[in-house]
Amino acid sequence: MIRPEALHRLREARDALIGLALIGVGLWLILRPGVILPGLGAFVALAGLALGVVGLRRARFLARGEGPGVVQVVEGQIGYFGPRTGGVVALDEIARLSLSADGRDWLIRAGDGRVLTIPRAARGAEALFDAFASLDGLDIAQLLRRIEGAPYQADQPIWQRPSRALLT
Repeated sequence: MIRPEALHRLREARDALIGLALIGVGLWLILRPGVILPGLGAFVALAGLALGVVGLRRARFLARGEGPGVVQVVEGQIGYFGPRTGGVVALDEIARLSLSADGRDWLIRAGDGRVLTIPRAARGAEALFDAFASLDGLDIAQLLRRIEGAPYQADQPIWQRPSRALLT
């Protein structure tokens, strides 16, 4: 009896809603008499807060609509399988992460110059949040600001692997 659009939005915000519920349970436990239940309640409320913050960030990361192709993140590799293009890049090989000029696609440049273009709305693209979060030095808050801000500049990276000094 729930509209499909509303159900989709609830699924997107699932982690944030679970976090909110945990905060409520934690606060309820804090108000119980004794020492153990309030201590447990504080722990549950803090865990709910952490899950809620991550859930809100994930919800902001997701693109609206449905894009072509499927994204898979398996054992440290990002794979995109689309109707016209596709490819696989290991997380260790990523040299640069940016958005396309229209903001609809991730541009993932490997160290060897290959560019993997992944639509932000592709099926499974939510797995990219955790993959990108594992990139050393990536500021998730900056990434979210760049996603929500416009216009996009394709030549401006969101993240770039620090260059290693050569030993001579």
